[in-house]
Amino acid sequence: MKFMKRVSSLIVLAAMILFTSLDSSAEFYDGNKLVQDMREHEKAERSDPSANHLQGAFYMGYVAGVYDALSSSLSPPESVTIGQLCSIVGKYLKENPEKWTMPANVLIWDALQKAFPKR
Repeated sequence: MKFMKRVSSLIVLAAMILFTSLDSSAEFYDGNKLVQDMREHEKAERSDPSANHLQGAFYMGYVAGVYDALSSSLSPPESVTIGQLCSIVGKYLKENPEKWTMPANVLIWDALQKAFPKR
């Protein structure tokens, strides 16, 4: 329970940082940065003591934000979790390193659209 509160707090913090420190253009957060944050998220999931939990939480928050913004254009199951969304995006990133220079939001959208196409 304490861990979940910590993660929730980090997600809120990451979202605040995202919306207050970035220019209105999402291109400042590209796939290369998204991959770095994804790797930290994966380390945190494995309880790796070297994990940067803030970066991992930022990854989760960014994926959740893009999902929330675009979910009406997707057909996910009702029970989909943020962990599943992060895993789907992570798998997509690992399989498509040639796209890492693209904006992060576009990469997340591509991954989620492939996983949950609108029916």
